[in-house]
Amino acid sequence: MTRPENSHCRSISGVLAAALLATSPAICADTFSDCLLEGIETADDSTTVAQLRDRCRQRGALPAPSADVATPPEKRSVVDTRLQQEFSAQERDYFLTAHRPNFILPVAYNSKPNNEPFLAVDPDAAELDKTEAEFQISIKFPLARDLWGDNDLLLGYTTRSWWQVYNDDENVSSAFRETNYEPEIFLRHYGGPEFLGGRIAGFDIGLNHQSNGRGEALSRSWNRVMGQTVLDYGDVAVALRAWYRIPEDDEDDDNPRMYRYLGYGDIRAVWAPNRNTFSFMLRPGTEKAAYELTWSHPVSEWLRVYALYFNGYGESLLDYDQRVERVGIGFALTDYIMR
Repeated sequence: MTRPENSHCRSISGVLAAALLATSPAICADTFSDCLLEGIETADDSTTVAQLRDRCRQRGALPAPSADVATPPEKRSVVDTRLQQEFSAQERDYFLTAHRPNFILPVAYNSKPNNEPFLAVDPDAAELDKTEAEFQISIKFPLARDLWGDNDLLLGYTTRSWWQVYNDDENVSSAFRETNYEPEIFLRHYGGPEFLGGRIAGFDIGLNHQSNGRGEALSRSWNRVMGQTVLDYGDVAVALRAWYRIPEDDEDDDNPRMYRYLGYGDIRAVWAPNRNTFSFMLRPGTEKAAYELTWSHPVSEWLRVYALYFNGYGESLLDYDQRVERVGIGFALTDYIMR
C-alpha cells in the first residue's frame, strides 16, 4: 500500500502523536483544478499538460477514468482523513505538523505533589501547590521523503511542562516545577497488512531521547530505541508502542530500575465517533503501571476544550517512581485524531 498524496479536503483535522501513519488514498474530485495549478507553478518547462493530469490522478486528486465514485469524507476512517490533511501540508516547501496533542491546562490538580526531590537539594524548599498549569507543545518535520519507496525520515520534538503558576511563595515565584524535553528521529513506513481485525496503517522505528535539563540531584534522562505501529479500525485507532532503553553506566544512570515503573511499551486507543475525541493509554511496568484518559471537543475551528485524567507512575521524569493522580481541564489546538 502506498502513502496517500495531496488533498485539500478539510472534513477533519488533528494528529495521532507519534504516529498516525499511512493508509489508502482518499479521493477528492474537487481538488483536481487545485492540483493542476500547483503543478503548473512547480513543474519544469518540459512537463506536458497530460503529464500533469496523470500526476494529479495518481495523487488521488481525481479518480482515474475507470475508478468508482469518490469516497465521501464522512465515510473515511479517522486515520485516512488525518493523513490526507497532513500530506496536503507536506506539499509545501517548508512545513511543520503536529506530532502529539498540543494543549494547555490552566488548571491541573495533583492530589499529592512530590516535594522530596526539591527537599533533597534544599531542605528549606517551599511546599508545592496541588494546583498548577500544564502544557505540551509537539511538532514534527520531514528530513527526507520517499526513501526506498513509501518511507519518510522524520524529526519530532515534544516539550511538556508543569508550572507552579499559582504558587506565590517567595521561594518559588511561580516557577516551572518540571519540563521534559523529547527530541526523536524515526523512519516511517506507510501501509501494512490486516492484523488483529484492523488494517495496519504503518510503522515507525527510531531513536528517542528524553530529559528534563536539570542538574545534579534533579537530573533525569534516558535514551530509547522505539518502534510503533498503528491499527486502523475506522472510528478507532490503536497505537502499539515498544521500546528498549539504551543501557547506561550505573554512575551515569539518573533513573535506576526505570523498567519497574515505565516498562517496555504502552498502548493507546483513540476513538473519534463524531466531533468528540476520546483516548485511553495503558503503560504497564514490571511492578507498577499507569493509565491516562483524555477527551476533547471543538469550540471553534482551531480550538478544542480538553480534559485529562492521569493515574499511576511515570507522568514526568522527575516523578517517574512516584504515583501521581492528576485531573486537568483546558484547551487544545490538536488531538491525536479529530473529526
